[in-house]
Amino acid sequence: MEILLDTTVQIERIFKRGRKEQIEKIISEHVCGSSTYVLGEYKKNIVRDFARVYYIYNDICKMYNDDYELVKEHVRMYGRLLERRFKYGIDKELINETDCHRAKAEVQYQKGKAEIPGVKCAKKDNFCKSCEFFEKHKEKICELKDRAGLPKEMKDAIEKMVEKQEPMKGNLCKTMGDCIISLEALATEGKTVCTTNEQDFKPICDSIGVKLCVPGKSDS
Repeated sequence: MEILLDTTVQIERIFKRGRKEQIEKIISEHVCGSSTYVLGEYKKNIVRDFARVYYIYNDICKMYNDDYELVKEHVRMYGRLLERRFKYGIDKELINETDCHRAKAEVQYQKGKAEIPGVKCAKKDNFCKSCEFFEKHKEKICELKDRAGLPKEMKDAIEKMVEKQEPMKGNLCKTMGDCIISLEALATEGKTVCTTNEQDFKPICDSIGVKLCVPGKSDS
C-alpha cells in the first residue's frame, strides 16, 4: 500500500534511535512517498540548523590552524547527505502540488560560512502554488474550521483565508502544514499519512478521509 511520509517521520528516522526501527519497518512494508512540501519543512528545520552548526564548527577549526581540513570537508558534504537520507526508501516521485520552493534550497558555503538561501517564505512572495492548492482543497479545508481537536492557530488561519481571503502564504502556509500534508496524502494509493504526531494529525485526517499510520502503534 502506498503511503505518504510526513516531516516528523522523516526527521525521527534519522535522529531518534528509539523510533528508527519502527519507522524503517513501516517503510519496508509499504510503497512510500513524500512531497516537496515535506522536503521544504525538512530543509527549513534540519538542514538550516546544520548550516548554523557548520558556521560554529568552522570557527572552532580555525583555533587549530585548520588542521582538520579532511573533517571539515566531510562536514561540508553532510548537508547533501541529509537530503539523500530524506529520499532513502521513498519509491515514488515526490508529490508536488504546492511546488514548495523551500524544497529547492541548497546549502551554500562562502568565506567559511554555511547558508541555505531560499528556505524562507513570506506573504509577499509568489514562487509556489500554495494558493492554487488551497483553492483545489478549499471545501475540505473549510470543513475543518469547527472540527474538535484542531489547534486554535489552525482554526484562526482557516478563518483568515476563508473570511478575509488572505493567501495561504508565509506564516499561514506554515500554520497549515499538517493540513497540507494530510491533503497531499489523498494523492497516494492508500490515502494514508505516516506520522509520529498522531495527536495533531488525527482530527485533520478523520475529517478529510485520510488514514493514519503511526510507527510503534500496532493497530495503525
